[in-house]
Amino acid sequence: MPIHEELVMKHLKSMDGVPESILPSYDGFGIANIMPSVSAWLGGKALPAAPLHESITQHFAKNYKQVLVILVDALGYKQLCQWMNDGQVPFWQAQTEAGHLFPLTSICPSTTASALTSIWTGSTPSQHGIIGYEMWLWQLGMSINNIFHMPATFEGDMGGLARAGFDPETFLGMDPIGTHFKKWGIDTHAVMPSHIVGSGLSRMHLNDTTFHGYSSESDLWVKVRQLLLSPNLRRQFVYVYWSIVDTLAHRYGTYAEAGVDSFKNFSHSLERLLMENVNKRKPGETLVLLTADHGSVTTPFDEHFNLANHPELRKLLVMPPTCEARLPFLYIKSGQDEAVKKYFETTWPGEFKFINREQALQMELFGKGTPHSDLENRIGDLIAVPTKPETYLWWPKKLNRLLGRHGGLHEDEMLVPLLGFEL
Repeated sequence: MPIHEELVMKHLKSMDGVPESILPSYDGFGIANIMPSVSAWLGGKALPAAPLHESITQHFAKNYKQVLVILVDALGYKQLCQWMNDGQVPFWQAQTEAGHLFPLTSICPSTTASALTSIWTGSTPSQHGIIGYEMWLWQLGMSINNIFHMPATFEGDMGGLARAGFDPETFLGMDPIGTHFKKWGIDTHAVMPSHIVGSGLSRMHLNDTTFHGYSSESDLWVKVRQLLLSPNLRRQFVYVYWSIVDTLAHRYGTYAEAGVDSFKNFSHSLERLLMENVNKRKPGETLVLLTADHGSVTTPFDEHFNLANHPELRKLLVMPPTCEARLPFLYIKSGQDEAVKKYFETTWPGEFKFINREQALQMELFGKGTPHSDLENRIGDLIAVPTKPETYLWWPKKLNRLLGRHGGLHEDEMLVPLLGFEL
């Protein structure tokens, strides 16, 4: 079975003092490198990030008429391998035997807003500047939610940042994939849940991209089949986004029965409605890539991690943390860095490792390339890196309902699949 785990893992590094950690790769073994390679396969030009490493791309042809990227939110590499080994997803087992499976790293932080922005710009978080589910934005004087584009502490105000002058279509200051591909004669299609159409994140990512909303898995794969079998003479990139694995992992934990059962149904629908009907195309002209934005870890409820129960720590902080519960960015009152570290070590001994802003930049935690002009403001004074998969911080003023999380550097959050095969 062509699973190229050893080929990739020898190039990856861990963080000292953080067991089972994986640092993001921006040198060809991470998800930030996927779209630069897709561009090359479709005859496009270079994008800001580096392409996939030659040891990966050598297993595929140099050019394709079509590339289909299926991004399953929160599908971890080890999770997929376990489901295949257990015989739960025979379709993907068969595609692995026919194609090639590699582990890739997510970016840092391993969260959807950051990862999808890397996918849709072909750049690293350092370059595009979206670093976290929540992020301090100096220009607006507030912490914002990078998925819903509203103040981080607000509820039910999706897109509310527009009232402060925030424009998702211009905020990044860089062209998304669709704009690049349009210049290079490549059509771009995004097949995504219908309720996402017009959302802030889709407006940020999908300029010059044709949006196809779906309401069910059947609707999804019929639309993809129609795109792949269309008599289009132009090259095309087709992107599929499916979020249910992430939704159920947050609700029930990474390996919950509901998650694998939903993925089985998704895969069966793909096989029945797409794979059995695409042989009308010339064989080998379409490349299919299954991947993910990040994985996840199971995090049992624990009020000990709720900052509402730690008023003495809150007194040392300028404001609530940002980024992710599994990778909190701490903005600390002047001269209180050591006091914060001491509080953590006394309260959660050995459960967090600290790096400061300068260390994070020096180790290129958020990527290579020319950094975004506001990157340093968005990082925080200290980053608290959990050393155990069940460790996190919770700071929102609402009930903690999440049994699964991501955002940190644990291998189950950081490793995602890249499974490629030709049609």
